Amino acid sequence: MADTEMSKTSENTEQTEYDTVTCHACDGAGCVYCNKTGSVEVKKPAKLCPKCGGDCCIYCGYTGWENPRGKYD
Repeated sequence: MADTEMSKTSENTEQTEYDTVTCHACDGAGCVYCNKTGSVEVKKPAKLCPKCGGDCCIYCGYTGWENPRGKYD
C-alpha cells in the first residue's frame, strides 16, 4: 500500500456514538437478544424501531430499537 492510500483509509474511520437503552424483548430482565444484560446499545439518537414500534421484529434484532449495535461493531 502506498503512503497516500494509508492516509486515506485512516481518515475514513469515524467513531459511531451509541446510547445504552433497555431491551424491549425482556424489559431489562436479560435475554438472548441483549446477551443477558437487559440493555442494548443503539446508534444515537435512540429511536424505537419504525417497523414494529418497539414490539420486536427481525429488523430491530428483536430488541425493539432502531439501529442496534452489531455483534462485530
